[in-house]
Amino acid sequence: MDILALDDDPLMLHTIRMVLEESFGEIHALEHPSAALPLLESIDIKVILLDLNFAIGDSDGAEGLAWIKRLKEMRPHVSIIVLTAHGFLDIAVKSLKQGANDFLEKPFSNEKLVATVQAGLNLSNSQRDLAAVTSSRDLLINQSNQLGSMVMGQSKRMDQVMHTVSKVASTDASVLITGPHGTGKEVLARLIHQQSTRAAQPFINADLSAVSSGLFESTLFGHVKGAFTDASEDKTGMMEGANLGTLLLDEVGSIPIELQSKLLSALQNREVNRVGEHRPRAIDIRLISTSHKSMEALSDPSQFRQDLLFRINTVHIELPPLRNRKDDIKPLAEHFLYQFNRKYDKGFGLTKEQFKDLEDYHWPGNIRELRNNIERMVIMDNTEAFKGDDHTEAPADNLYEVEKRKIVEVMERHSGNITHAAAELGIGRNTLYRKMKKYDL
Repeated sequence: MDILALDDDPLMLHTIRMVLEESFGEIHALEHPSAALPLLESIDIKVILLDLNFAIGDSDGAEGLAWIKRLKEMRPHVSIIVLTAHGFLDIAVKSLKQGANDFLEKPFSNEKLVATVQAGLNLSNSQRDLAAVTSSRDLLINQSNQLGSMVMGQSKRMDQVMHTVSKVASTDASVLITGPHGTGKEVLARLIHQQSTRAAQPFINADLSAVSSGLFESTLFGHVKGAFTDASEDKTGMMEGANLGTLLLDEVGSIPIELQSKLLSALQNREVNRVGEHRPRAIDIRLISTSHKSMEALSDPSQFRQDLLFRINTVHIELPPLRNRKDDIKPLAEHFLYQFNRKYDKGFGLTKEQFKDLEDYHWPGNIRELRNNIERMVIMDNTEAFKGDDHTEAPADNLYEVEKRKIVEVMERHSGNITHAAAELGIGRNTLYRKMKKYDL
């Protein structure tokens, strides 16, 4: 019962009900707008058919025009269709200026009545959907602004980062976020998406460090059934899946250089070809890329195509390591304490001296390591659970800790360069990636 008819002519109301109930089910019919006020308070009416004259002898439509404004104030997304006598086109125009959405001249055909009401329903539903999306987006932006300041930090350096985010988020510019592991690159990418015009659309995270060369095209572009031995069904690639939304190319610097041209081609042409299919599929995505490698490393043509770097790097944001923004450690620790105390129903806290211990530690694992330590302390209800080098030494026979410490040491020595660190450790790049994920580095 989304439809309400208001007309002082009982015969007209009867006719409208007879015609519309066949297409739309039961409708409401009343002889004066004042009788509709209680109804509008309790029922979600989407379309109102409104006569403009209700007093005997009236023909100027003044009363109806006044009711249009009042009804719209009560129900902003209702579609109002004005019913006018033949030849009163000027009044119909006035009604549209007052807020009505359409008009019907009496007498009108059954088909015209049904078509006009259906259009009114469609318009009302669209306006409601748009309002819901806008409201959700505004809420997301407000929440993401608050979340960003808590999870990313509040220091002067992070203020500069968040200022850049506020400038770039509402655009479709490609963003490259660099910084050491654990500094919050993915969190920042999600904040940018949540503050963009694409917030209600998909956010797809393509972790390129975990994609083998052989599956690169299938993962990003998709494939059709029978394209290769294990292709038992059609698969949508991540780029196509992110259509109208945001695609995050996580660790974009890990793409082998021989495959980078394929990614560049897809980004330039704004289309993908599924493996085994020759029909291109258009895509409309907002691109965000991350890398633990520095801009200096990415600017090496032997490691990364420079035309691809230009394509993904309209705006560059660098996240500094946590040890270089000590002002953020205490507020971040307080945020994680609140988060995990709620999660585990605890009341664990830290003293001023204990916060100072956290600030004095060098945090090779950055925000991720701080978060893990706070969670561990809350669970154990003990500050001795803090695993900083200056507090708890790992037993020599704990191979897990020994290997983890060695990786951290070598990665710091090579400023996060995976290739050089892997070479010193005597393992492959992919193996090192897997171990870093295993140890949450």
